[in-house]
Amino acid sequence: MLLITISDPGVPMNHESAQVESGAHERLLLRFRILDSDGNGYLDETDFDRLATKVLSALGEPRESAKGQAVLNGHHRFWAGLRASLDADGDGRISLAEYLARLGDPGEAAQAVTDYATSMAALVDRDDDGYVERDDFLTCMTASGFPEANSAAVFEELDESGDGRIPVGHWAAAIVDWYRSERTDIPGHILVTPPDA
Repeated sequence: MLLITISDPGVPMNHESAQVESGAHERLLLRFRILDSDGNGYLDETDFDRLATKVLSALGEPRESAKGQAVLNGHHRFWAGLRASLDADGDGRISLAEYLARLGDPGEAAQAVTDYATSMAALVDRDDDGYVERDDFLTCMTASGFPEANSAAVFEELDESGDGRIPVGHWAAAIVDWYRSERTDIPGHILVTPPDA
């Protein structure tokens, strides 16, 4: 598969590259929609607190627990990193235009995304055995706003051993790829299009 990102302005736009760039753009739009948890067209701190609360509630994890606090702090750091990198006008929120304009920037809160991903993957490892089970994965994904069918397809791709579970570190890395990479050949890209498309 041809790999072209939105931040590759020098690549000639033939038909195939246009399709790939369109696919990356679709994922950017979906990422923004998922993070914009109240649907008002802007990202702000309350969106991230709301997302964290929804996932914790779906998995029955108290906010006050160690995992609950890690998830809340991970979401808050994710927001702080995005705001520092993408809030061009300094109004304390991120518009879709700001999000799309600067997402290819390598300064896109790399460590903040990693902290967020690590806390989420650890949360969904309900028995702390180092693996994420399929049902818990789907509960987390649907609580986050992703369609169940697409999420199930992502799980199948990540479950390389076919034993119905994913190593925590493997999923954490996939979360980082979803939020930082514009590549269209990663498992998470299935979230943009129906699994049978």
